[in-house]
Amino acid sequence: MARDLSNAAGGLLSYFTRHRTAANLLLLVLLLAGAFAIPQMRAQFFPDVIIDDVDITVTWDGAGAEDVDAAIVQVLEPALQGVDGVSETAATSREGRASISLEFEPDWDMDRAQEDVQTALDGVADLPEDADDPEIRRGRWSDRVTDVIIKGPVGVDQLANFADEFVRRLF
Repeated sequence: MARDLSNAAGGLLSYFTRHRTAANLLLLVLLLAGAFAIPQMRAQFFPDVIIDDVDITVTWDGAGAEDVDAAIVQVLEPALQGVDGVSETAATSREGRASISLEFEPDWDMDRAQEDVQTALDGVADLPEDADDPEIRRGRWSDRVTDVIIKGPVGVDQLANFADEFVRRLF
């Protein structure tokens, strides 16, 4: 038994199979829109990877790494937990020195972040008297996406010229 499909059945796909000219016109419109959009597209061969961070350093001359950890890092870390926007924290205790690095979320207001860190550190009064005041340094670094090695059976000067030409073409 054969089924009889009416013109109303099938929806959009059925319409374009019956009206090939409309399908071709739609294809042409989409191709033209894409051709006009291509120059507006942002593309990078090497995307930017930028990380904003705040580094805190405290110097305590004559103290061992365990003493620095117990008296400085273990005191400062809880105070810094309340700083908004922190995505990652890393602390290092060495002989006579403590370093804490706070990495912030992308596009975070770093002026505000530095003020928040300073406020959090100002609220800490339990640091050893012999220790220096915490130093705050704001950093911003870009991560390499790739490395390119140029080698060959030519002299170093010619390899340097190849490298310079390669960099010029990239940027």
